[in-house]
Amino acid sequence: MDRQEAERLYDSGKESTVEKLLEYDKENTELKEKIARLERNSRSSSKPPSSDSIRDRKERQSREKKPTGRKPGGQPGHTGKKRELIPIDQVKEKIPCYPVECMACGHFDSCRKRHVVEEPFRWQVTEILPIEPVVTEYQVYTLCGRCGKVHRGVVPAEVARSNFGPRLTALIAFFTGVLRLPRRALKDSFQTVFGVDLALGSTQNLLEQTSQALQPIDQQLKDALSHQPVVNADESGWYRRWVWIFVTAGFLYFHIAKSRGSDVLKQVLGELYKGILGVDRWGAYTKYHKGLLQLCWEHLKRDIRGIGDIGKKVGSQEARAFAHRMENLRKKLMAMWYRFKDGELKRERLIEQTLPIRRRIEKCLRDHCDSSDRTVSSFARRLSKLSPHLFTFIFHEGVEPTNNSSERGIRPAVIWRKICFGNRSDEGAVMTARLLTVTRTCWLQKRNALEFLVEAISAYRTFAPAPSLLS
Repeated sequence: MDRQEAERLYDSGKESTVEKLLEYDKENTELKEKIARLERNSRSSSKPPSSDSIRDRKERQSREKKPTGRKPGGQPGHTGKKRELIPIDQVKEKIPCYPVECMACGHFDSCRKRHVVEEPFRWQVTEILPIEPVVTEYQVYTLCGRCGKVHRGVVPAEVARSNFGPRLTALIAFFTGVLRLPRRALKDSFQTVFGVDLALGSTQNLLEQTSQALQPIDQQLKDALSHQPVVNADESGWYRRWVWIFVTAGFLYFHIAKSRGSDVLKQVLGELYKGILGVDRWGAYTKYHKGLLQLCWEHLKRDIRGIGDIGKKVGSQEARAFAHRMENLRKKLMAMWYRFKDGELKRERLIEQTLPIRRRIEKCLRDHCDSSDRTVSSFARRLSKLSPHLFTFIFHEGVEPTNNSSERGIRPAVIWRKICFGNRSDEGAVMTARLLTVTRTCWLQKRNALEFLVEAISAYRTFAPAPSLLS
C-alpha cells in the first residue's frame, strides 16, 4: 500500500478503515505464525538436530553454556580413567626388566636387598602384527580306474561356493554394515590392511551371499516380532524409500520399504498386533494399531515448547499460558516416573499418585480444544482424542514414556544413509536391512557382530542350520 491508497482508505470512513485494519492484522498474525513454524528447530519440533541452522546452534549454546572460568579437561577431584591391564594369563609374552646396578653400592651381589622385594611394575604394550592373507589351494586330480573310466575329484562343498573364506566375507559385511564404508573405500582398505585385492563386483557378490546367509535369521526375528509384548517403532527417510525400525527388549528389526504408510506395519507386524506399540504421533501408527499405544512424551515436550515459542513470537498469551501449564504438568508426571524407576515407588503407588496429574492434563487439553489460538486448539483436539494412549507406561510393565530407544536405534541407519545415499535396487535395500538387523541386535545383546557373521556365513556354505539371535 502506498500513501495515496492509505489516504483513500482513511477518507472512506471509520467502518471500512477498521475492517481493512482488522484484515491486515489477521494476515500479519498468520504470517508471523507461519514464520515461527518455519523457524522451529530440533528443540521445538521433531526435526533432527542436524537440520538446525548454525545460528540456532550458536544461540542455543550461548543460552545453555555459560562460562565457568575453569580450564578444559579433568577438574580437581576427578578420579579419572586409565587403560586397565589385561590378566597375566592372557599376555602372550612376558619380558622381565631388572636394574643394571645398585645405586648405593654399585653391585647387587654386595647389596643387602639383592633379592626381589616387591611385585614388578607391569607395563603392557599392545601391537598388531602384519596381516597376511592365507591362501589355500585345492588341487583337483583326475584318475583313471582299471576299467578305463576317468573320474575327477571335487572341491569340498563348503569351499566351492566362493573364492573367499567365511571370515573374509564376514569382514566385508562388517566393514559395510557397521563401519559403513562405501564399496571403493572398502576395496582400498582391504588392499592396504589385509593385502587382499578385491574387485568391486566380487565385493558386491559377497555382500549378496551374506544377505542370503542372514535371510533365515532375519525371518526368525520378523516372525517373533508380532509376539513381543512391547515394540517401539520409528521411521526415517532412505532416499526414495523409508527405513523402519522395530525395537524390542531383546532385538532390533529393520525394514526398508517404498512406503511410509500403515501397509508397511501390516507387512511387518501382521494384520493385527496384540501388544503395546510405543510410537510418535505419525498417522500410520494410529491408523494401523487399534490396541494400546504409548505416545512419546519427548516428542510432546518438543511440541509444547514449540507452541510456547510461537506464542512468544506472535504475542499469543493463550499459547504461552497453555505451553506453560502443560510443561509444568509434564515435569510433575516425569518426576513421579523417575521416582518409580529409582525404586522409591511401587507400581500401585505410581498409579495412585499420578492420578491427579493425569486428570489435570486431560482437563487442560479439553479446556483448550476451542481456543482462539489455532495452533493451540489443533494440538489440544488431536491430543485429547489420543489421551488414552498418553499414560500407558503408568500401568504396564516394560513400557517407557518416550520413544528414545527407537530413535537411538535408527541413528546408525541415518548416518549410513548420509554416506551411501540409499539403495538403487530392492535387493540392495533388503541386504541393508538385514545387515542392520543382525549387527545392531548383536550390539544390543553385547555379542561380537563379526564372529556372528562368520558363524552365519559358515553355516550357509555348509548347509547347516543358521545361528539364532533369539535368546
